[in-house]
Amino acid sequence: MAGPEAASAAANTEGDEASGDRPLPLESVRLIDTRAQIAVEQAVVGVHSIEGMAVTLRARDGVIDIEALTGELHGGRLELQAQFDGAHNKATLDAAGSLVGLDIARALAAMDADPRLTGTANLEWQLTSRGRTANELVAALNGPVKLTTGQLVLQEISVERLLCQAVALTNQQALTASFPGNSSFSKLAADIEVADGKARLRPLNAELPQIAIEGTGEFDLLSQDFDTPFTARLSPDLEQLVPACRLSTRLLDIEWPVDCAGNTATDPADWCRVDTEQVLEDLATNEVLRKFKKKAGKWLDKLFN
Repeated sequence: MAGPEAASAAANTEGDEASGDRPLPLESVRLIDTRAQIAVEQAVVGVHSIEGMAVTLRARDGVIDIEALTGELHGGRLELQAQFDGAHNKATLDAAGSLVGLDIARALAAMDADPRLTGTANLEWQLTSRGRTANELVAALNGPVKLTTGQLVLQEISVERLLCQAVALTNQQALTASFPGNSSFSKLAADIEVADGKARLRPLNAELPQIAIEGTGEFDLLSQDFDTPFTARLSPDLEQLVPACRLSTRLLDIEWPVDCAGNTATDPADWCRVDTEQVLEDLATNEVLRKFKKKAGKWLDKLFN
């Protein structure tokens, strides 16, 4: 579409393409003058493949308006509209769309990541960006993303065991019960704000049987490092599910801090831990407050009687 000049420019910068740091081919984009409806059986974008992709676009004077793009991405229905403006030295991008029914395990496998997470995800986004390279565009992304999931299962990791180990420690008891090998979420949803090269949770809410989790934190879009502190609320019914998780009244009042940090390339089993020291501090504080209220109540009874 852009003629032989574009092919020549691409060949000269092929070595930098994998890093995402090569300049965007804006001069070639400015040569395009077309209105097109394109049907592609399989479009490969990086490590991902869009099946049955259909695009309606208008390109002129360095501005590409994608009026509609649809297709199937890892089992999910993709729909988006976007404008790429390459008329100036720094390109701008404005994109909005949705992805419904994404197969999470398929998406992870395509990125050569361990598919520890299974289920489906729905995404909605409205993003803007500007930059001279692909990496600059990623780092400058800005806007909201909404995430919901269905039938989400964390394979080979037990959230119940992680929290029950902390409960047993505060109870000064040994944890001998067996746990399910996986963690099945009844709900996981998040409002995400993308800015300054990071995706920030505002917040994330998740539910497992007898456990409610809320978290904030951020994910670096380029390095894929993350740091996301969570708090967990435990239900008294957890003891029925796992007898070792005996929850006294004082433990039910505690928000259990779960610190998660690492990189998506590392083993998920090492990502999270329960901050038991903070739990013990909270227990001590609550006990002091309880004794104070008890004594204050007796003093007030004597004062007014």
